[in-house]
Amino acid sequence: MTILTIASMTKPIQPSFKNIDFPKQWIAGGVMDAEYKEYVLLAWLQKLKNEFKNTRLYPALGDIIQKHHELKQIQSELTSSHEAGPLKSLDLRNLRLLRQSNPHQDQLESYLDALIQRALPHLSSAMDEGKALYDLVASQLQFVSVGVQPIRVAEGYLLVTQGRPNKRQLKAYRYTKSRVIQNDDAFLELRLQCVESRPISRLEQAENVKWSLIKRHKDLPQPATYHVHLDWNIPINQTLLPIARRKLLQEISKDGVT
Repeated sequence: MTILTIASMTKPIQPSFKNIDFPKQWIAGGVMDAEYKEYVLLAWLQKLKNEFKNTRLYPALGDIIQKHHELKQIQSELTSSHEAGPLKSLDLRNLRLLRQSNPHQDQLESYLDALIQRALPHLSSAMDEGKALYDLVASQLQFVSVGVQPIRVAEGYLLVTQGRPNKRQLKAYRYTKSRVIQNDDAFLELRLQCVESRPISRLEQAENVKWSLIKRHKDLPQPATYHVHLDWNIPINQTLLPIARRKLLQEISKDGVT
């Protein structure tokens, strides 16, 4: 059965984010010591929390959600398959536990139990902190449609403005919504291409920007157009745009519109 899913918070536009790496094999790689791995996790989370303090939401929040999901899945595997035989190894690619019929020891299982008990509360706390920032910014976001919308809204423009009227910036994006099939599930994907970036005066309305784009891009004569505004000056790629993008995807996917 095909399930239609809107892209989640874990998949925003990815900005450059090179200095906050985390070992991909942190669960099974290196020494199997839950306390040590907890310190590694805490050091990483501290860097991501500093991102939140600087109002840089992504990709930090998505990374935390992903790590939390990985541990919850392993925890579920541990809980549901104790009767399947002692644990032999961990398949990190598919997040599955591999068991054997004749165990020699249960050290790996004990290690994973201890790691989950130590790590999950830290990840949950950091995830809540990120989501609180997300909700705060989203609550201040103004989102409106611009002019009369066409029947087909799968392609159009997203106008993003931020700042006070005397110092306001505009970024105009051309968006395209598409449907992606992966593992028998259908996902809605939203692609954004920046077509204009400039200061905008307090007298210039979103409707004027829309008509200016129509005149310059004649291949899209009747575009669906939406305007997002935030008074705060916050990082656009790491925070404002991912939230605006998700709001737009929800809007153009309502009631099965295409």
